[in-house]
Parts: sequence; structure tokens; C-alpha cells
Amino acid sequence: MTTRPRPTIVDVARHAGVALGTASNVLNDRGNVSPERAARVRAAMATLGYVPDGVAQSLRRQRSRVVGICVPSTSSAYFAALQDAFEDMAAQKGYELMQVLSRGDAALELRRVEALLSRRVDGVILIPATPPEATFAAIARSRVPAVIVDRPAADTRFDYVTIDERAAMREATRHLLALGHRRLLFVVRWPALVTTRERIAGYRAALKGTGADGTVLARDADDAVFARDLRAALTGPGRATAVIASNSALALPLLAAARALRIAMPGALSVLVFDEPDWAAVVDPPLAVVRHPTAQMARTAWELLIRRIDAPRARPQRVVFDATLVPGPSAAAPRVG
Repeated sequence: MTTRPRPTIVDVARHAGVALGTASNVLNDRGNVSPERAARVRAAMATLGYVPDGVAQSLRRQRSRVVGICVPSTSSAYFAALQDAFEDMAAQKGYELMQVLSRGDAALELRRVEALLSRRVDGVILIPATPPEATFAAIARSRVPAVIVDRPAADTRFDYVTIDERAAMREATRHLLALGHRRLLFVVRWPALVTTRERIAGYRAALKGTGADGTVLARDADDAVFARDLRAALTGPGRATAVIASNSALALPLLAAARALRIAMPGALSVLVFDEPDWAAVVDPPLAVVRHPTAQMARTAWELLIRRIDAPRARPQRVVFDATLVPGPSAAAPRVG
């Protein structure tokens, strides 16, 4: 059986009836080709089944047109929305995304990011684990442009796009206090994360001087232990009447625990969630949420990354967005008695 030779750019040019340089300009997105000739070249590529040699293109351009992205997980609605937004940005700008997960583990994150760097990506988008120093050092050594998203750090070598978590938490806590709640619970996953620390600081600042009680519950890795901890916090004479979940992945077991304990929401328990999962509006009652500006964050982070790819010596920037409290039926005044 004879193997048909793979079509080349020379074949494309001949089929389209244009010069080799014209076909090359279309392939490499150079703008000095008329729309009519560009259409002929693209039609020839489709007809012949021409597939560009990505490695060769990368060597010629000194660019891979690939951006690596490392995130902790896909279980959080917020992280999933960010990834979707970055995917949209990449598709619009002619880039591919190469995604890896750190699972919130700093050692795994370092290995995964080093793997991205070894594949000569043009840039890296990182939502860092704790502690991030080893990964930051690896990126700096590689001189690959990077933007840090969601989690600020003191390292001044990178661009950052983050949220004012402290202010967002102050607003969420004050909302529940204004409804009349005096026993609050904040459920978190990773207390050492900078975002969690900032939220705890905002939580305590909002509670200060109000006479209200505010407890922080860290999710145990063991589901049974976490369920037991939730049961203790949601029942008994000193039980919480309002809970803030630090993300949507924590909201699900929280809602399941409340249902198992037959705790009426919002009469006996108000719930407010950071993140805005797709199911927030369809649960009964619909959830009060803290909405993250994911599309704006992704667009800004992408623009900063491309700027640094084009101008490696550009001064690093820090852009901080505000989150938005969206009141919902799941957070209401506590039931008297």
C-alpha cells in the first residue's frame, strides 16, 4: 500500500495559483495579502488537507502560539469559569491552551509547571498553590512570561490580577449582620491560602464591635469528619444561623448536611456562597452569592501576558478587581425562636 505524501506549503501555493511567499504570509497571519488571495490559499489548504508543521513554525517565529495554564482544580465554579474565559481569549487570538492541574499541592504544581516550560510555551497563567516560591523561581529562571491570577504574592517579578477578597468578605458578612444574624460560620478549605486569609481578615473586621459570634471551620479531608463538624456547628443551642461557604465545592456538602439534618433554609439557616455555580439559581431556595468578575479578570490577565511576551522588560502591574454581592432568597432574616 502506497502512502500518500503529506501536502506541503508549495502544494498549497500551486493549487491556489499564488506565489509561495503569498501562501506563507497567509499561513503566518501576515496582513499584506488581499482578501481574495487569502481566501484562495485557505480553500487550497482545506482541499488538500494541509496541516501546518507547528514545530517548524515555532522555530521560525520564535513563538509556539501556546500558553500554559495551571490551576488548582476544576471543581470550583470560579476556577472552571476562569478556564472557560481563558479558552475563549486564546481562541480569539489564535493561541492554544495547555492546561495542567496542581490539586493545590505545591510540589505537584512545580512539576506540572516545569513540564509546561519544557514544551516552550509562550507564557504561563498561574493560580498558585501554597507555598508558591519554588514555582515562581522556576518560571523566573526560564524567563517565560507569566501572569499570576487570583492569589497575590509579595514577589514583584510578575503581573498579578486579583480580587479584593477582604472587602468582598466584609460586605458579605455585613449583609448577614444587617439581616439580624448574630451567630455566623465561615466554612473554608485551605486556611493557609492568601485568599482565605484575606477573607478571614475581612470577616473578623466586619464582626468587630457588633457583639456577634463568628466561627471559622476548616474542611477536613475526611468526608465523614467534615460531616460531623458541620453537624456540630449547625445543631445545638449555640448553632450558627448563617453560613458563608468559601467556594461552590464547599457549598454542596454544606447544603447536603443541612438537608440531612432537616434544617429549613433560610428560616433556620441562611447560606451565602463565594462563586456563582450554574446551579445557584435552581436550588430551593436560590443562593445568595458573591460574584467574581471572571470575564474581566481573564481578559485583563491575557492582555498583561501578551504585553509581557511582546515587551519582556515592561514594568509588572497589579490589577485588583471588586467582587459583587448578589443577594438571594437563601439568605434572609433568622426565624424568631
